[in-house]
Amino acid sequence: MRSMCLAALIASTYAWAATAAQEGVEVGLLACTLAEQSSSEIDGSVAGAAMSQALCTFKPKNGAQESYLGNIQVVKPSATGKVTFLWRVKVPAATSTAPGFLEQKFAADPRTPANQIPDLIGESHSSVVLQSMADRREGSASGKESSPAEGIAVLRVELKLKSTTG
Repeated sequence: MRSMCLAALIASTYAWAATAAQEGVEVGLLACTLAEQSSSEIDGSVAGAAMSQALCTFKPKNGAQESYLGNIQVVKPSATGKVTFLWRVKVPAATSTAPGFLEQKFAADPRTPANQIPDLIGESHSSVVLQSMADRREGSASGKESSPAEGIAVLRVELKLKSTTG
C-alpha cells in the first residue's frame, strides 16, 4: 500500500513538471498593428476571414528588440480604427531565443474551448507559443475589460524578421 502511494506521488509530480514545462516561460512581448483592410484581402477559405498585413515589434526581456513584417488571418475584420494585438511569447525554460526565432507561421491551438482566446502555436517550432493578452489584466486569466480588438479572432500569424536593434 505504501509503495502504491509513493508511486502515485511520483507520477503526479512528473505530470505536474511536464505541464509546467509545456506552459513555458515568458521571454518577451509581441505587438502587431494591422494595416488598413481592403475588400480584396478577404480569404475565402474561412467564412468572414481576411488576411491583413501587420507591423510587429518583439520586445524581449533580455536582448535586442526585433521588428517583423506579418500576415495575420483574422475573423470579423470589420473593426474600426487602429487594431493592435499583444501577445506574451512563451518558450520552454531551456529554449534558446536567438534573433529571428519568431520567424515562422503560428496557428490557433485547436484544443482551445470555444469561449476562450486560443494560444498561437508555432508550426516550425511548436515550443514557441504566443499567448494573447486581450481582455486579461495582470494576474488575471480572464478579465472583464473590453479589448480594442473585441470581436476579432486571430486564426493564423506569419512573421518575417525585418530588423534587430539594440
